[in-house]
Amino acid sequence: MESPKFRSLTDRQKDVLVRIDRRMPIKLVAAELEVSESRINQHIRALKDIYGVGNLKDLCESYRAEVQDSGESAPYRKTASTKSQVPQSAKQGETEDRVAPGEFVLADVAPLAIEAPWTVKSEPRVVPGVLDGDHAVLYRLAVIVGLAFAFIVLVILVMTAALSMNEATGGKQIQPPQTQSESEVSIPAV
Repeated sequence: MESPKFRSLTDRQKDVLVRIDRRMPIKLVAAELEVSESRINQHIRALKDIYGVGNLKDLCESYRAEVQDSGESAPYRKTASTKSQVPQSAKQGETEDRVAPGEFVLADVAPLAIEAPWTVKSEPRVVPGVLDGDHAVLYRLAVIVGLAFAFIVLVILVMTAALSMNEATGGKQIQPPQTQSESEVSIPAV
């Protein structure tokens, strides 16, 4: 005769409880029942609430005490075996062949690279080879500092050239020659 708590459980919760009592990992329970691990965890949480326990050990102990009080033997009392002499049933998605019946195809299980292992792969180079080597970071830092210094010198030279051109013209602004229409429009102020 089953106990009242065990009788009130759903079939799925009973299956989960029996497997947890057999010390099966949650992954294996999920695989056997063909549901996700999170769904198994939800069942375990519900079982903990029903039995009023806080961990799996207490859940198993209260389940065993309940089964012992009812006078039944616990189902599947032997530990779960990971190695079975019975072949596993094939999943439905795995029964299909990759090749049509009667077709003969030579293929490897995993694709292999056709390149020889000693060939050098030609990847695009981002940094010139001169900046590679044992002290690549120092070389690259020196180039960065050199380029920054060159830009500063370039700005100074352009400013110097502009100032020297200004002095050479006498500080006068060079204006384009006025056309006749512009001279007619401009009226001198009285």
